[in-house]
Amino acid sequence: MISSVVGFDIGYSSCYIGIARGGGIEIIDNEYSKRDNPTYVGYGACSDGRKMALSAKSQMSSNIKSTILGFKPLIGREFEDPMTQGHITSLFNDFEKQSDGSIGFRVDYEDKQIVLTPENVTSSLLVYLKSVAEAKLGFAVNDCVISVPLYFCDYQRRAMLFAAKTAGLNVLRLMNDTSAIALAYGIYKQDLPAEKEKSRLVVFVDIGDNDTQISAVGFNKGRLDVKKSLADPQLGGRHFGERICAFFKTEFTKKYNINVDSRARAAMRLQTECEKLKKTMSANTTDIPLNIECFMNDIDVTGRMNKDQFEELTHDLFERLRHLLQELLYNAPFTVEDIDAVEIVGGSTRIPKCKAIIEEVLHKTCSTTLNADEAAARGCALQCAILSPAFKVRDFAINDIVQSGIKLVWYNPDGTVGGDMEVFAKGHVFPFSKMLTFYRKENLILEASYSTPVQHTQTVIGRFEVGPIKPAEDGSSTKVKVKVKVDIHGILTVESAHTVTKIQVPIEEEKKEEKKEVKKAEKKEGDKMETEEAENGVKEESKPNENEADLKAEKIEKADSDDKMKVENGSDDIISEDKKKPKTKTKTVQNPLEVTISKKGFTAKELQEAVERENAMISTDKLIKDRLMAKNAVEEYVYEMRDKLYSKLENFISESDKDVYLAELSKTENWLYDEGENCQKQVYIDKLAELRKVGDRIMTRYTENEGRQGALNLLGTSLVHVRKVLDLIRNKDEKYDHLSEEDIKTLAEKDAEFQGVFNDFCNKATSQKLDEDPLITVAQINLKRKEFEDKCYPIVNKPKPKVEPPPVPADEPKVTKEEEKDTPMESTDANATPEQPQEQPAPAADPAAADPTSMELD
Repeated sequence: MISSVVGFDIGYSSCYIGIARGGGIEIIDNEYSKRDNPTYVGYGACSDGRKMALSAKSQMSSNIKSTILGFKPLIGREFEDPMTQGHITSLFNDFEKQSDGSIGFRVDYEDKQIVLTPENVTSSLLVYLKSVAEAKLGFAVNDCVISVPLYFCDYQRRAMLFAAKTAGLNVLRLMNDTSAIALAYGIYKQDLPAEKEKSRLVVFVDIGDNDTQISAVGFNKGRLDVKKSLADPQLGGRHFGERICAFFKTEFTKKYNINVDSRARAAMRLQTECEKLKKTMSANTTDIPLNIECFMNDIDVTGRMNKDQFEELTHDLFERLRHLLQELLYNAPFTVEDIDAVEIVGGSTRIPKCKAIIEEVLHKTCSTTLNADEAAARGCALQCAILSPAFKVRDFAINDIVQSGIKLVWYNPDGTVGGDMEVFAKGHVFPFSKMLTFYRKENLILEASYSTPVQHTQTVIGRFEVGPIKPAEDGSSTKVKVKVKVDIHGILTVESAHTVTKIQVPIEEEKKEEKKEVKKAEKKEGDKMETEEAENGVKEESKPNENEADLKAEKIEKADSDDKMKVENGSDDIISEDKKKPKTKTKTVQNPLEVTISKKGFTAKELQEAVERENAMISTDKLIKDRLMAKNAVEEYVYEMRDKLYSKLENFISESDKDVYLAELSKTENWLYDEGENCQKQVYIDKLAELRKVGDRIMTRYTENEGRQGALNLLGTSLVHVRKVLDLIRNKDEKYDHLSEEDIKTLAEKDAEFQGVFNDFCNKATSQKLDEDPLITVAQINLKRKEFEDKCYPIVNKPKPKVEPPPVPADEPKVTKEEEKDTPMESTDANATPEQPQEQPAPAADPAAADPTSMELD
């Protein structure tokens, strides 16, 4: 099976798809030959189905309530979340609160109203992006890497994975936007400092349509390390556009006495025009006009704005950007002088004021070596290629960091808090795993939550129960080791747990196993760092990264004695009795425990229901697509035949038949836009077949007329060739003197027979009328030509028999090649003397080489 290497960058307003092909990364285009795929998903009636990307955006004005856009910030958020409530005011859909507290879009689909979560909508979009990639690659797409904002919390990341699984995708990694951009920047650099040298520090500023993300990344050969990252999820291009919209809404209310917010379609038109105005102001300092015809109540509205007004309206947004950049430098592991370069990406970095603020705070000229829109998709595709076995890519490690600290709380049997500790501090590297040690007599209940502020209402990550745990044989607490990990997606999980007990085993058996265990222990890498939490009874073992952490094992505990029994009260009888007992040694045994994970939402049952719903929609989309293709085929045939009847087919149908057929075509066209607008696929197929009954006869007359003369010429050429051969035979040409009388007779008979056929065909072709069905077809002519050639050409091309060489005289002995080599050459000239060697004559021409029918004698 061919492994797919695909990266998806799902933005607020546009999506990009990167694939690995031809030894490089390519951003592919869709069916409209455009690289950007608008983040729009439209739902409609039975006749329309779902619309995706550009097709959904183009029909939004007529389906505004059921076309969803701007859903990315709502992934993994609750309805009551203040950020959710602030965001939905700028959207045109109907919303409702779900039973689990999440947000739902209420849309019309298949003549009924359904409620879809942002995860459902995202999975629909991913299905479309997946189909675009499959169309370009030519095989199924499964493995992929998807970009997410770096501020996405555990719950939001799981929501994105849920959407991807619903779409049938296997996500190899959820990659932070800025990390993907950094990978696309660094992997091609050949002049990076060596591993032990000072890193090249590059700051990446990504101002997208919805948020601003900033990361300071250190580059070394084969590695990138994120030093510090921060983001503002409410500072993006759309927030600048909303200020312009608010300005004109107020102006139009005063000037034209209209309420723009009362009509969704008018608000959408204003939003579109303000976005155009914002882009135009980025390159102009003069006043830019805004004109919308028939805006509301048949009123044409007009307004103006310049760059100074725009910067005044959005002054607080620019200050937020300045504050974010200053926060990057505050308490950072670097200074502003350490920054080697600043790379800006994202569509909103094209605003001149944004660029000026970045340069002012970071004291560096902004660089635009990366494609502002496609860099994240390229980075995702590169990461997918690194993780996929199908491509060989240079090793390049990516060490990202968590945006919020994570702590664990464990509970006593009575439900009270037994203790807590911060497992992963803010800015900790991931992927990363840690081994925690607990001493328990009963099951261990852990609760993970964020220890630092997070931009989400869901601060509790989840609960984990480890068990069954029982007291030791002596009634003491059992040693329990729990492996906690932030995985490659940035999601926290308790990966495994086990108890550690000590047992006594015979020393002979221990020695056999000891050698095997020591060999295994020697292969493990790194040393474990242990920190004791004495008051809580917890021990933590850190592991530098996920790959090494998974491979490390517990150190083998060895006895301090030299396998000798120590007897404190010693009589000879006791010593003698102890010597008879087998020698034993303490051995550490690990018993795995079960980990029960309890996290909010996205259960296996919910996933199954979502997959079934998505598959049903995909099937419906396919049926609708097939029906529309059948309908379009009828419409296309009507237009095509009508055009041809007035051009190249004009002479191939009589005037009366032409009038009748044109009337039938017009009738079908009217039917398509009336009764036949929403018929089943088979109805269109039958209608097309009915039209083709007449149309195909006309086309046949045309094609037969075009190809008839050529077919007759080929038949005539074959007849002429055989006739020339017969003439050569009559003239006793030695080339054909090997043909038998029977062969010559056959050639003559077939020539006469097919000459008559040829004459008959020519007569019919001459009398053929263009507006009548053909008297002879090209297929019939070609069939007769093949029959004639099959009979005559084997005779004409029959080779001459080979001439047998003369027999070798019996009294002349044969000389082998070996004997010829061993026998010295003797001179045949009687006058030649040994002192004067005879001059070698030039070799004579070989008759065998001149005559291909002769044979060389041994």
